[in-house]
Amino acid sequence: MRILIIDNDKSTVTTLKALILSQEKIEIDVALSGEEGLDKMKNFPNYDLAMIDIMMPKLSGMDVCKAMVNDWQLSLIPVLLMSSALPLPPEEYEESLRKFSDLRVIKAVIEKPFSVDVLLEKMHKIARKPL
Repeated sequence: MRILIIDNDKSTVTTLKALILSQEKIEIDVALSGEEGLDKMKNFPNYDLAMIDIMMPKLSGMDVCKAMVNDWQLSLIPVLLMSSALPLPPEEYEESLRKFSDLRVIKAVIEKPFSVDVLLEKMHKIARKPL
């Protein structure tokens, strides 16, 4: 199995890699920006899962997902969207969920910080190949 982590926070990427590799035998690629992530997916459209942070400068996680939906090869890569827990009023939370569901590549959302068990459960559930 091969996954791509797209997050501009190097410490988050390091932590994610350590958590995942301590539990699973997975090949992990990393992109530190949305642009780099799209380039990597275009060069290797066979990722089994993309883990994408929502909040990134320039090209946000949502922008990456929108670009993926518009590219037939990239639209086949399931996305686990990562979000920092932000207190939202109920109506804004509902609107966010609607936006996520409009982007069919997004198969699950996980809020940071998260436990390794919850992360692996979501990964197992949505990845193209079994972990």
